Amino acid sequence: MGKRQQHPMNKELEKRSKFFCPAKWTELYLYLNHGNSNSCHHPIPHKVPENMLNDPFVLHNTPHKLEMQQQMLDGIRPKECHMCWHIEDSNPDVISDRLLKSKEWKNEIPYLKIDPHYIPKFIEVVFDNICNLNCSYCDPGQSTQWATKVQKNPLHLETDYRNLYSKIHIKNAVSNNKYVDAWNQWWPVISHEVQTLKISGGEPLVSNNFWNFVDILILDKYPHLNFSINSNFSVDSNFVTKFVNLSDYFKQIKVSASLDAVGPIAEYSRQNLNYELFLDNTYRFLTDSVDNCFYKLQSTVNILNIFGLKDKFQLGIDLRKRYGNKIKSFYTTVVRFPEFQSIKLLPTELQTQLRDELEKWYNENNDWLLNDEKQGVQKIISYLTDSPEFLYNLDKDKLQVDFKKFLLYYNKTSKHQYQDIYPESFLRWIDSIET
Repeated sequence: MGKRQQHPMNKELEKRSKFFCPAKWTELYLYLNHGNSNSCHHPIPHKVPENMLNDPFVLHNTPHKLEMQQQMLDGIRPKECHMCWHIEDSNPDVISDRLLKSKEWKNEIPYLKIDPHYIPKFIEVVFDNICNLNCSYCDPGQSTQWATKVQKNPLHLETDYRNLYSKIHIKNAVSNNKYVDAWNQWWPVISHEVQTLKISGGEPLVSNNFWNFVDILILDKYPHLNFSINSNFSVDSNFVTKFVNLSDYFKQIKVSASLDAVGPIAEYSRQNLNYELFLDNTYRFLTDSVDNCFYKLQSTVNILNIFGLKDKFQLGIDLRKRYGNKIKSFYTTVVRFPEFQSIKLLPTELQTQLRDELEKWYNENNDWLLNDEKQGVQKIISYLTDSPEFLYNLDKDKLQVDFKKFLLYYNKTSKHQYQDIYPESFLRWIDSIET
């Protein structure tokens, strides 16, 4: 492709940049096991039409996504993006994910239009749901551990309108071959323009599909490509060493290590996590890797792990003190689905308590935080102060009942019991819920 001509952002595009999100174009989250696509982790992924796979660009430029792009270009806020609109409307001083993406992709904004052959600059792809954990906010579609659990003992909840915990919607450890074939056809066409390729799961480090794709990738070197993985890092250390050895083939490699708390709360909210193994693999990666290898912590904040969130933030600071620039900004997002695990379900006094504790920690450690990290912590504080309504009209009392049912169900397969690790204020609230 020829080099595109540079031109200044005209007034119309400058106006647009204040209310639309470039990630709708520049980022792709692709689920080859489901055949689903998205451009952000906030909206629910949508189906890529199977009858359109003859043009593999549809893996990103789906009819639904093109419609959402057009709404944004027309000055309409897509309903599915209400998380960011709420944060911005509630507190203009807090930086939403939309604003972060607008900053990251600001050079792309003048060129964004409806284009069914647009090549995203960032791609996160999932090959399968193979995973050794069953995190509380996850489901069988993303974890074979969850699939096994639901197959043996399904959980029926009134507010689980997607039947995530009562049915198996896709086969375990299987990718949809039609979508994989389309991906394999598409990747050589677009690879020269993709800046970051990230593999998620499941747990990619224990997936043969991941390593088979790596074997294809390393037939060539990609000096322009940032290659990264989402990992729970609670895996055999040999996998970590194997990943470190890929550094010669790419511009950089990076681990985005998923952790939401520390110690027992981390192990409870992410069942089967071995926290000490997580730390050992973290130190192994950071000590054994070369200069183009990087590491970041990322958190998915829900009702069970928020009680240990500031301790996880502290771990991020401690790692930066020890390993310097190898530690990238930690990233934090908020669970919206399943709704019965949203932190907005917590009683007001608990939300206030958590907000005050997080604000105190923030004020004491502000000097050690990078700008993106400051904005992330402020986003959580803002969410605890003025949380948005649920996207769907769900009864809060029913959500509380379902959460307690889920908690009792989840306890049965946990090496920890929630009664032993959570504060009294949380336990009193759970006890007050009548099922």
